[in-house]
Amino acid sequence: MKTKKHKSKNNIVFGAVVGLAGIACGLWLLISLEKLSGTEFVAFSLGFAVVGLIIAFAAEVQEFSIAGNGVKLKELRSEAERTIEDLKRARTEVFRFMVQKSIEFSGVLGSGSKVDERVEQFIKLFEQIEKFDCIKELQIDISKALNILMVGQFNNLAFIHNNTKSVGDIFGSKEKPDLLYIELKDEMINQIIERIQPKQEFEYVKEDVIEGIKAYAKLYAIKVKLDKLEKEL
Repeated sequence: MKTKKHKSKNNIVFGAVVGLAGIACGLWLLISLEKLSGTEFVAFSLGFAVVGLIIAFAAEVQEFSIAGNGVKLKELRSEAERTIEDLKRARTEVFRFMVQKSIEFSGVLGSGSKVDERVEQFIKLFEQIEKFDCIKELQIDISKALNILMVGQFNNLAFIHNNTKSVGDIFGSKEKPDLLYIELKDEMINQIIERIQPKQEFEYVKEDVIEGIKAYAKLYAIKVKLDKLEKEL
């Protein structure tokens, strides 16, 4: 009962805001921009006032009439809610498809960079999934793709940690990205330079390696989030 009264009060406040906003907008168009005539201003303001009243008393009003046609608010609201749920499900499935495609390579010849080309797009995709609160629905798909990308990026940095991973392997505290920064030495960068043609500047190669560690760190951070979510379930 208390919740219903609170909801009704919120509706009244929001309805009043809509009505007042419409009148204020009408005055602005009438006085400042001179876009409305006096008659148009009255019609404009009344329109917003009616909408405001409908919003304010939506919980009580069951039906209203537009040009003689009865419109049932509850039916419209139910249909809108069903449509919204359908759109949410469709959005989740689109995200699922994109996650599954995110592990594919572009097909372009590799540049020799220590940054896996797939990581950046996957991170952007995860941020959108997180923004729309779809992580729980897609947790299994995200975890599978994440593991594949973590293995790829971790192995790109094998010259630092002298270790390799296979798909399905677990990443624990021994594979924390902070350790890679500590273990990275200038001699390792020089060894990379010796193996590549044409020769590249030390700072350029080192920056690429650092970006590779950063990419791995971002993936590791997503892993930590998923692990935390799994514990909460």
